[in-house]
Amino acid sequence: MGTEYLEIPKCPRCGDRHRYKLKVERAIVMKWLIMSDMRERPHRVRITRLFTCPSKNEDFEATFILTDTSSNRIKEVSVLGIASENEQD
Repeated sequence: MGTEYLEIPKCPRCGDRHRYKLKVERAIVMKWLIMSDMRERPHRVRITRLFTCPSKNEDFEATFILTDTSSNRIKEVSVLGIASENEQD
């Protein structure tokens, strides 16, 4: 499990910028290293989740993109809430 951060530049409820903390669970897949694997490019995965606007306390749906590879698969993503100002990526 890892923590990742997502910035919503313009909240659809209040128009402000919000930064959210996400819990991203990834499955590490062990495989033989061969030449074709070394040239593998990560691919983008579209994920949609519900977020809560901290100003209006109203939910909204947002779609964002995370990076996935064949050896580090995204299993689950959950929104933990608003990230504090001192939390770093």
